[in-house]
Amino acid sequence: MNKKVITVNGRYTPKEMGITDAHNHIWISSQDVPAPNPPVLDHEEGIIKELFAYRQAGGGAQIDCQPGEAGRDALKLYLISGKTDVKILACTGFHLEQYYPQNNKVWNMNSTQAADHFLNEIQNGIAETSGGEKIYPGFIKIAVGENLAESPKELLEAAVAVSLETEFLIEMHTEKGAGVEEFINYFDTLGLEPDRLVICHIDKRPDFELHKELATAGYLLEYDTFFRPKYSPEENLWPLILNMVQAGFSDAIALGTDQADPSLWQALGTGPGLPGFVGVIKKRLDSEIQSPDIVTKLMGRNITSRLAVI
Repeated sequence: MNKKVITVNGRYTPKEMGITDAHNHIWISSQDVPAPNPPVLDHEEGIIKELFAYRQAGGGAQIDCQPGEAGRDALKLYLISGKTDVKILACTGFHLEQYYPQNNKVWNMNSTQAADHFLNEIQNGIAETSGGEKIYPGFIKIAVGENLAESPKELLEAAVAVSLETEFLIEMHTEKGAGVEEFINYFDTLGLEPDRLVICHIDKRPDFELHKELATAGYLLEYDTFFRPKYSPEENLWPLILNMVQAGFSDAIALGTDQADPSLWQALGTGPGLPGFVGVIKKRLDSEIQSPDIVTKLMGRNITSRLAVI
């Protein structure tokens, strides 16, 4: 009953978190990485301006999914959160290898070493904040390929081991939902309970029957293609949401915007930006679902309830 969500600026009950974008990127430092045109979000003034607008629109919190060594800067998140009064969650864990400098230490760890690293950040503070104000992660981020064979099993095992020990929620990047059945079977063999896993970007695979099966099993499904025309959200995402709600699965959905690309922002580009989560998405949900309780769940309560650990 007293469990709270861990943000970079303190701990809050799920209710205190308010409207929460379940999967986003608020700061990404520039690095020399193999990925072509990797996303960079380091315009501090523009980010602060955008978060002020998000707050003014009614937004309460943002979940930042950039892990350590891949552009995360928890000190910046702490500063930005303090200036804007928007609650921000940082993460431990790992992303796809292409977003790391070559020969990065994360990709040279065995499962025990990786688990020790993730657990140390959870218990003793995020690595880049070790010299001053301690800032703690609020969840574990992992990233998988199109199948288990193309995914880092040692790091996956480490993340699951730490989740089992701490009850921290895992957010799993998927490649457009590929291989989900294989991954959940694998995690089941490791003892991970379904309610400890968020399956991200699964709306890029808008198979209603699959989503119903995953929801019935207890997984949280994260949808985030609202502002990405190439995924045809009008034909795929919005009907999926409404069908899931009508089928009684409103507790199994978390909504985000995944705006790692600055062109999607208002202050940095020409998109709906962070305020669009409220001004566009919530506004439409209010109109089409007409249930304040369900909209509250979709707009943050579902994921913040699962994030609450301490």
